[in-house]
Amino acid sequence: MKYLSLLAVMLSVTMLTAPVSAVEYNAHTGFQFDWWDSDDDRKATQFSIPLTIKGEHQNYSLSLLTGFARTSIELSDGTDESLSSLLDTKLNFSYDVPGQIPLDILIGLDLNIPTGKTNLSQEELILIMDPDLISITTFGEGFNINPTINVVKKWTDWVAGMGIGYLYRGEYDFSENIKSYNPGNVINASAEARYYSQSDWDARVFGYFAHYFKDKQDGTEIAQEGKRFLIGFGLNYDQVEWVAGATVRAVFRDKISKLRETAGGPSDITQGNEWVGDLYYIRELNSFTTLKTTFQGTYIGENDEASGSDQFVGSRKKFTLGIGATRKFENRITAEANIKGFIMNDAETEFPESRDSTSYKGLVAMISVSKGF
Repeated sequence: MKYLSLLAVMLSVTMLTAPVSAVEYNAHTGFQFDWWDSDDDRKATQFSIPLTIKGEHQNYSLSLLTGFARTSIELSDGTDESLSSLLDTKLNFSYDVPGQIPLDILIGLDLNIPTGKTNLSQEELILIMDPDLISITTFGEGFNINPTINVVKKWTDWVAGMGIGYLYRGEYDFSENIKSYNPGNVINASAEARYYSQSDWDARVFGYFAHYFKDKQDGTEIAQEGKRFLIGFGLNYDQVEWVAGATVRAVFRDKISKLRETAGGPSDITQGNEWVGDLYYIRELNSFTTLKTTFQGTYIGENDEASGSDQFVGSRKKFTLGIGATRKFENRITAEANIKGFIMNDAETEFPESRDSTSYKGLVAMISVSKGF
C-alpha cells in the first residue's frame, strides 16, 4: 500500500513552485498515537514524535527527518514487550536541473543514517508488526543510499513523467541471532501521466516496478523478495472551495525465489495480490481552515501456497475512515489534526504462525505543527 514513488510529488512541485531567491526553511513536528486490538486477545500501542527540517534555495532542496517512537505489544498468553528508541535519520537532497530543453529534470539523493535501534533481542522481535496495523515497523537499518532521477514533460492539457532509482541497503545486525544481515538492493522505476480537462476534472494513470536483489547473511544468500508491480488510476474534481476524488490501484507480487532458512529473521514471504480504493473529500471553509474526509478499502488475496503449507498466507480485508482539519495561522504557522479508524479481517493463515480467522480494530491519531522561516 505504500509503493507510490516520489514522481507524484515531483509533478506537484514542478508545477506549483518556483525557485526562491533566498533560503527558506520549514520545521515540522507533532505527536502520533497508534492503537489496535484483536479478537484473539492481542493488542498494541505506539507513540511517535517525528521531526522534519527542510531548506530550499533556488533549485536546491535539503531535508532531514528523524524521530522517536515507543512501541508496546501484549500477546494472548500475557507476554508483553516494549521498546523506546530513536529512529533512523533520513537526509534527502534534490536538485531541479535548469536548462533550455523542454523537460523538467529532478535529481535526488536519499540517505538513511543508522541512528535507530538494531540488534534486537529475541523478545523485541515481536514488536515488528504488520504495516496494516501499526505505522512504524522498522526501528533501524543500515546505511542506505538511494539516488534517483525524474523527468517531467508538460503540454497544454497533459503532464507526464517517469523516474528511476537504485536503493543500496547497507549491512547491519538485525537481531542477536541475525548478525551481518545485508538486505538486497532494489531497482525501482515509476511513471505517471495526468490530463487536465476544461471542466474542472483531471485524471491520472500511474505505475511502479521494483526488482529486489538477494538478501545475505555473512555473505551467504538466504532469500530474495519477488518483483513488485503497481498500476493505478485516479480522478479528481476541483470546485475551488471543495475537491473530491477517487483512486484505484492494484499491486502484484511475484513469489519469492528462496525462503529464509534462519529462524527469527526478517521474513520475505509475500501476501497475495492487492487491490486498494480511496475516496476523499476536501472542503475549504475559508482561507485559513480546511477539512478533509477519507475512506479506503483494501483487499489482499491469499498467496499461491497450498492452504495446508506452513508458508500459506490467507486473504485480508481492511476498511479505513478518516477525518482531519488543517488551520493556518499568522507567522507562517500551520497546524493539522487527523484521526483514522479501521477494521480488518484476516482469513485463516499459517504464516508467520498458524492462526484462525482474526478480526482487528484500531486507530491512528495525529497532531502536527509546521513553521516556515
